[in-house]
Amino acid sequence: MGKVELNRDNINKCLCKICPVQTDSKCSKDKLDIINEKLKEEGDIKKIIKPEELPLVYCSNGKATCKDLSERELCKCTQCVVWLDNNLANGEPIEYFCIDGVPK
Repeated sequence: MGKVELNRDNINKCLCKICPVQTDSKCSKDKLDIINEKLKEEGDIKKIIKPEELPLVYCSNGKATCKDLSERELCKCTQCVVWLDNNLANGEPIEYFCIDGVPK
């Protein structure tokens, strides 16, 4: 298992924006609005977006900074193309990257 790269392709494949863990999070929705604007910019995504601004691809960049996520909902990690492409079933944690952090 390799480290998941933070890039536009992985951001676009990511299911976090429709994940039940985040769907009722005002914080995530607000950040997603900002990110959608920033994704229109050209250039290296790592220079355009700071990790704490990103409400997606937690498997590449750490934990969510939003505190209003629902730990009672089922996450979609195992259905995500990013999860499959990067063989994240063989890492820890296996799911809930937004809460538990990047896989090791």
